Amino acid sequence: MLTDQADRLRTIVKDKENQQQEKPENSHISESSGSPAKMPLVYSVLSGKGGVGKTSIAVNLGISLSQQGKKVLILDADIGMSNSNILLGAYVKHDIFDALEEDVDFREIIVKTEHGVDLISGGADFFKLEGLTKEKQDKVVEELAVLEEYDVLIVDNGAGISRQSIAFTIIGDEILLVTTPEPTAITDAYRVLKIISLYELKKNVKVIVNQSRNEESGQKAFEKLSKTASRFLKIELEYLGEIFNDIRVNKAVMEEIPLVINYPSSLAGKGIQGIAHKLLYDREQDIKPAAFSKLGNKILRIFG
Repeated sequence: MLTDQADRLRTIVKDKENQQQEKPENSHISESSGSPAKMPLVYSVLSGKGGVGKTSIAVNLGISLSQQGKKVLILDADIGMSNSNILLGAYVKHDIFDALEEDVDFREIIVKTEHGVDLISGGADFFKLEGLTKEKQDKVVEELAVLEEYDVLIVDNGAGISRQSIAFTIIGDEILLVTTPEPTAITDAYRVLKIISLYELKKNVKVIVNQSRNEESGQKAFEKLSKTASRFLKIELEYLGEIFNDIRVNKAVMEEIPLVINYPSSLAGKGIQGIAHKLLYDREQDIKPAAFSKLGNKILRIFG
């Protein structure tokens, strides 16, 4: 079984590499407009274990990027444990598989929240795509291509390593790994990095230390993780920063109003805003408006 899984992962990586080598004229032209279709910047948010605040960071980071002028879509891919809608105070009527299996209009599964971000619930197992007919798979690409206005896609993965999180690790442009200073959280974060390194899914991972007592606590946690990774793994870590342990995080959850909306001046709120600023401006290229058609093709290469 482990050998089969390893072979599957290597196939996925090889498919992605082959796609990246394809000629641009074969893949980046929008049939509807005839103009170049750019991918959204995909942030895949991971954690080694539950309870480290991954979903809260994904949601509030999305809002912070929206507040800085980006059109953001959050995909809640935490299968069976989806709760981004709760943090956003949003009602989800349909998920992505309603659009595929029940002919629900794709626009109906997009939840327009009052906080400047849109939301799609991943619903059931994303690997159901394996069993879809060619017509249904074509519909995935066709429907995703409709959503060309988004600049950023944030994928809130389930905790740990699963088939879904592996898939979105591969298609993600940036991997954001969330941990806390607790030894168990750091150990589990290292296990995630080990899988990413072992199967060469990514060469770089950005790390966020949540629930930190102070800057020193966050820095020490990252250094501990980075030191071990640099010694045993073929992967480069970048420290995005710490988010302080803040009682207003729990208050925001209970009030079902995102932290950066209700408590923007809180220590944790400022930490998330600072990380959003780093993601936008501490990079060589700007985030550009994007189309989902190429993303759809990537997804089908993984699931099809």
